[in-house]
Amino acid sequence: MRVVFRTDASLAIGTGHVMRCLTLAVSLRERDAAVSFVCREHDGHLCDLIEARGFAVSRLPVPNTEYQAEPEPAHASWLGASWRDDCEQTRTAIEGAGAKADWLVVDHYAVDHRWESALRKSVGRIMVIDDLADRVHDCDLLLDQNLVAQMRTRYADKVPAACGRLLGPDYALLQPIYAELHDRIPPREGQIRRLFIFFGGADSDNITGRALTAFLQLNRPDIEVDVVVTEGSPHAAAILQQVTGHDNIHLHSGLPTLGPLMAKADLAVGGSGATSWERLCLGLPALVVTLADNQRAIADGLSQRDLVNWLGQHDEVNELVIARALGKLLGQGLHEDWSRRCLALVDGKGVDRVCAVLITTATTPLRVRYAKLADEAQLLAWNNDYATPRNDAIGGVIPATAGRIGFRDDLRNLDGCWLYIAETIDGEALGQVRFERLAQAWEFDFVLAHEFKGRSLERPMVQAGLRRFRADMGRALTFGQPPYANARLSQKFNSLGFDNPRQAGQAQWRIGVCSDADSWINDAIPELIVDWLAAGHSVSWGHDAAELPGGDLCFYLSYGRVVGPELLARHKNNLVVHESDLPRGRGWSPLTWQVLEGKSSIPVTLLEAVNAVDSGPIYLREAIELRGNELVEDLRRLQADATFLLCRRFVLDYPMVLGKARKQVGDASYYQRRRPANGQMDVDKPLREYINLLRVSDNNRYPAWIDLNGRIIRFRLES
Repeated sequence: MRVVFRTDASLAIGTGHVMRCLTLAVSLRERDAAVSFVCREHDGHLCDLIEARGFAVSRLPVPNTEYQAEPEPAHASWLGASWRDDCEQTRTAIEGAGAKADWLVVDHYAVDHRWESALRKSVGRIMVIDDLADRVHDCDLLLDQNLVAQMRTRYADKVPAACGRLLGPDYALLQPIYAELHDRIPPREGQIRRLFIFFGGADSDNITGRALTAFLQLNRPDIEVDVVVTEGSPHAAAILQQVTGHDNIHLHSGLPTLGPLMAKADLAVGGSGATSWERLCLGLPALVVTLADNQRAIADGLSQRDLVNWLGQHDEVNELVIARALGKLLGQGLHEDWSRRCLALVDGKGVDRVCAVLITTATTPLRVRYAKLADEAQLLAWNNDYATPRNDAIGGVIPATAGRIGFRDDLRNLDGCWLYIAETIDGEALGQVRFERLAQAWEFDFVLAHEFKGRSLERPMVQAGLRRFRADMGRALTFGQPPYANARLSQKFNSLGFDNPRQAGQAQWRIGVCSDADSWINDAIPELIVDWLAAGHSVSWGHDAAELPGGDLCFYLSYGRVVGPELLARHKNNLVVHESDLPRGRGWSPLTWQVLEGKSSIPVTLLEAVNAVDSGPIYLREAIELRGNELVEDLRRLQADATFLLCRRFVLDYPMVLGKARKQVGDASYYQRRRPANGQMDVDKPLREYINLLRVSDNNRYPAWIDLNGRIIRFRLES
């Protein structure tokens, strides 16, 4: 995966945008992504630092002094060029590096939907990191790690409906050290012994100097103070002079991380930018002075929750204001509740969550687990993402109380409800799959987390849920109502990106699927079921033909028992898929026997099931082409693909396809049932004679083996 970051640092912009992008870039690189940056060489840029961290940087030229910023967006002057010029320069940088970027990550207040739309053809997807919600974006994923009023709705009219949203401090882009320290650092309480002062990478008004003056006025040489100033700060010399002679004040710059200094501190004095989340993660109480208008909403949101003491805007706060607030806390000490509130809000794992969203695709391995009480808040949030005024009475929002009651009732309803969480193998939750018993059938519902939308994850998530449900239910299960029998599910299947949603006027069929309970094909059958459910059909799946309800069609896939006329009469048509050129090759395991015969092209036939085995009229044919190096798992995947292709084609063209039926012509031949004894090899013959036998060997049921002086030796094959 290739990821390109477009972000800048300058004396006006500060360093926070680049630093949080670097944190994400490092984490992506650890997950084998190829990462690079595009940055303009503003005064105060961090291109050298980015390169020192091992990332390539495409440097855009120094801003033209004659450049006149456009009136919108509000921070347009920070770009240092017109959006059109910057867009073309960025496009050249991206395309000049070769392969198309899978993700373009944009962290820049001066960029809006015009710039983003113009770069669509050069990248796979676009992620925007924003804090302001003051402009429209054309992006696939938006991250706002802040905690402000109306957080869930503030981007409602500013991003596309299909855009995934990562909102709140759960997605704060912090270095890994913060997650490590979060579980180690105890809450602050009692006497304050050490201060931490940092006002970000810009601090053009030298609030750091004001805070130092305020502290010095208190005459507290017993308190240690750590002050962080960036190397390029225009006020570095003045601050150095200010602390000279004060042995309890320690000046720092060029640190790879602020975590250790924050861990040692009892109280911080600083701004309300990206550092807010680092302080909160380590439970560090703070006096906050906002340095720019874009920090006000953050400071207000944190202040409303008693997470910071907001002293005001930089032009409203002088040394006396800081000294009074600081002196009060130094005198009374800290109550540990303040620190505990901070620790509870940010766990430091946001970068892992964001990486999971970026790298998770339809091919990502998923696992499914039972839902737990600890999932309650997450499930309520997911369901609210898809709530609409049609399916609840509160204008599209499910009340927390109702959500909790419903979820807890589901957990206790052991006979009528199975609720699962689907997640990546790294433990990042993708969504829920829910099964509810209705009479003798089960209806399923699902919710995909909003941040994973647009990634074609609905199908693999639902398929994984079906596989787990089948395993938990045992040998027989049925799925009754299709999603389109329920208006809410119909809308969900249409809106969540299924490839073949039901079209208006399309016929709906009652379809049965019957397979042996121990067949390998059961792991693949959910693919077929999801397709048919998404197309509006009713699907029942079981492992005993006698337990299936009647209907229009029934497909017997890898089903080894003979189905008599009474059971066949339950459906209008009964279909079998057989891997041979019928009537030649009737019987058992035809694909396996033909591989053993050395064939490289295997016919696959869909036919009507009749009383005489494999002798019904033929409707459709396909072929499996082999290279000669496939092992049993490869052969099974090819067999499943060909089988499902024929089944889908039959249903899509039903009932007209019945007119294509043709009788089997020619002499019939038969394959015998495969036995474990068929896997024996002669120790005196060369291995090459057994290549095809090894290819079809099943490590569990039909292994290849030798008799070595009376001892049975079985071979286990891997590739």
